Amino acid sequence: MTRTLRRWAIPVVVLTAALTLSSCGSALGGSESTSGGEDSDRTLTLALSRQLTGLNPHNGGSPDSDGSVKGTVYEALTYLDPDGSVHPRLAESWENTGPLQWKFDIRDGVEFSDGTPLTAEDVVWNFQELLDPETKSQLGAQFKIYVDSVSTDEPGVVTFDLKSPAIDLPSRLWNIYLTTPQFWQTGNLNTEALGTGPYTLASIDLENGAKLTANPNYWGEQPAFENAEYKVLAAESARVSAVQAGEVDIALNLDPLSIGQFESNPDYDTTLSDSSWVQVISINENKGGPLADVRVRQALNYAVDKKSIIDGLLGGAVEPSQGQVIAPPFYETNPAVGEYPYDPDKARQLLAEAGYATGVVLDLDVPAGTYAAGAAIGQAVAQQAADVGITINITETPFPAWLSRQNQDSAAAADLVYIGWGGQYQNSWAVFDPFTSKSRYKQSNITDPEFDDVVNRLQAATDEASARQLADQATQIYHDRAHTVFLWPGTFTSVVANDIDWPSRTTRYLYAQQVTKK
Repeated sequence: MTRTLRRWAIPVVVLTAALTLSSCGSALGGSESTSGGEDSDRTLTLALSRQLTGLNPHNGGSPDSDGSVKGTVYEALTYLDPDGSVHPRLAESWENTGPLQWKFDIRDGVEFSDGTPLTAEDVVWNFQELLDPETKSQLGAQFKIYVDSVSTDEPGVVTFDLKSPAIDLPSRLWNIYLTTPQFWQTGNLNTEALGTGPYTLASIDLENGAKLTANPNYWGEQPAFENAEYKVLAAESARVSAVQAGEVDIALNLDPLSIGQFESNPDYDTTLSDSSWVQVISINENKGGPLADVRVRQALNYAVDKKSIIDGLLGGAVEPSQGQVIAPPFYETNPAVGEYPYDPDKARQLLAEAGYATGVVLDLDVPAGTYAAGAAIGQAVAQQAADVGITINITETPFPAWLSRQNQDSAAAADLVYIGWGGQYQNSWAVFDPFTSKSRYKQSNITDPEFDDVVNRLQAATDEASARQLADQATQIYHDRAHTVFLWPGTFTSVVANDIDWPSRTTRYLYAQQVTKK
């Protein structure tokens, strides 16, 4: 993956009221727990922008909260490097033994942090739990779609028999973390953890963060830091203050207005760039009302001046979306599909044709502290929409409350949701899953059997040419029916202490074991 990282300074006159910046604290090094250079007692401290909702290893997890912590204490059969390439982890190797079968060789000599050896039977049990009809986890819901059974009939080998071809199966398994059947039955899955990872969980407070200790029995390379701490700093101002005071080593998801102040400081390395996901406003069509009409959804797309928001709030780091829910570098977009241009007159015309010339009132949910300039962007979108007769009322809530609302039935969920979504690895067409009618996620609250059928056939394709054709068809359908408000590729921002190295992941997963000392 090749990308250009942009560094910049933004004029103070642009939306200076959007942030409250703390002037307290000192340069990095003012806190013994997060600095000290060669101090062996140093605790690596990482800022998260979302509250934790729990550590259940079969529930996936946001990169800005649970997902980053889980990836330090748990492991999966495979893992993804920062450029989205898949590598062995608890599986040493794998083989596609037929159109509907894969075999994975399980690594020898691995123990869980309580000393229990990892066996092929443990691996099978974890996947059978996901396949159980009673399992309600998000990962399980997706896994059941394409996997028929998981078994072991020879020592150290696990066999996946599929319902449909999955030529990228190793990549799909990267965040299905493994634990022991006994812990699953007796432990508290949200506030305790038992995995094979490089760290063990010392303590957790879902609202405030988690403390970790290096696993002395880890089968792989020991992490550079004996102790690590994740601090939940959901407010933008809290992350800025923590960096200013030297209380954290890495902070992500800072607003572009915040990044500029750290660029000239020799204690920090800063990044503002595009990312591997797309930012959208998801549309709850299943709720009925105005949003069930494609003309209203198209009007929303024409009403948003994406370029002005990018330039004013995101430092010009990205370009407007090409009207698709895929984007480089992990995906090649459909060249025949273009962006919805800013055209307020067209938006008013479509609203009138749909019978809403007198206006529409909608509600928009924005997760607090999750996306760069998220609150300010919501306000900008609402102001632009108001110019064409669409009134948008904004609710900004902490991540757990926001997630709870989005997981309700369509009738109770928000009309609109500001959200980012994208692939974690290259060339996986599972990227479309959250946008289909079958999805348990609320990126897309739609009912579109034709789109679903194309995505199903795309994910079962066995050659690249067929997959490309179906992907282009899927993007065209989704664009024409305006199932979402297409905005831009997500922005990636980071502030990293200059005495450590971290292989930047624009997917925002922040794993303590990947941070090293210079």
